[in-house]
Amino acid sequence: MRSDPVLSVRGLRVGFDGVDVVRGVSFDVLPGEVLALVGESGAGKSLTARALLGMVPRGASVEGEVLLNGAPVTPADWGRRIALVPQDSLSALSPVHPVGEQLSLALRSVQGLSRREARRRAEAALEAVGIPAAKSRCHPHEFSGGMRQRAVLAMALVNEPELVVADEPTTALDPETQEKVLGLLRERCSATSASLVLVTHDIEVVRAHAGRMAVVYAGLLAEYGPVERVLTRPLAPYTAGLLASLPAVDGTPRTRLPALPGRPPAPGEPPTGCAFAPRCPHAVDHCRTRAPEPRPVDGREVACHLATVPETVNPRCPTSATWSYGREAACRPTVPETV
Repeated sequence: MRSDPVLSVRGLRVGFDGVDVVRGVSFDVLPGEVLALVGESGAGKSLTARALLGMVPRGASVEGEVLLNGAPVTPADWGRRIALVPQDSLSALSPVHPVGEQLSLALRSVQGLSRREARRRAEAALEAVGIPAAKSRCHPHEFSGGMRQRAVLAMALVNEPELVVADEPTTALDPETQEKVLGLLRERCSATSASLVLVTHDIEVVRAHAGRMAVVYAGLLAEYGPVERVLTRPLAPYTAGLLASLPAVDGTPRTRLPALPGRPPAPGEPPTGCAFAPRCPHAVDHCRTRAPEPRPVDGREVACHLATVPETVNPRCPTSATWSYGREAACRPTVPETV
């Protein structure tokens, strides 16, 4: 079985007017894998995802290396080898052309098919996502929100790309439709052997659909590793804070959900040390003077000076043996005396 990464990202930086917003991100996506990029609004996860395709806003500077199966991504790869499922399906589809015609055009422009063959494959692609072939003659405004998002999935996957980047693809949908669309996205990626980068702020979506996750904070990766490890025993205080703000996974009633204090640093004003130190209740002097480098700890990479291998795991507490954010005393950490 092939083990080389489909996507390799090294030292990715995206900036505006000399100010970096994405600040040296590195990760891999393996064949057939679902990797989730997770974080607060403004953390830099969507900009990171767009940079993978070279679709950054006008005026942005991009540095670093993005390789798709060993070769740099170019505009010629868009829709052919790498595809985007955007957040807003209305803006992704032309309002003046029938949906089936738009898929046919995508097939003809990439594969050089005849009109008849392209139309046949477009209808098959729509049927694969649950849209009857007869609906291919409809315009986007004649579809419901869920149908439009499924049409966007068909558009992204119609040329069987090697990698799909989905940027908050179900934000505007109700929970039931959201789950159906996400399940369909994974199913179609699996059917075409495509890997998936899933950008989301929803931890439950990550738990249900991703194999690994990368937690983004202030344009950096705070923690990167297998979903089960990260969610059951997070090692970065930022990750633990995100999880502590969620209802308890075992359904235990709680009168108050703790919130992360403060707010992320503004672009152009990065702190001298750890970007999370001003908000971290466990920060020590060393955290405020030197930025941590990502390092391997307990089967994942963590950018935290204080991260250590947890000795025990409390299954009732997602932050057990690491950091406490208002949870029971059993979740409190053992912080090293020196760093």
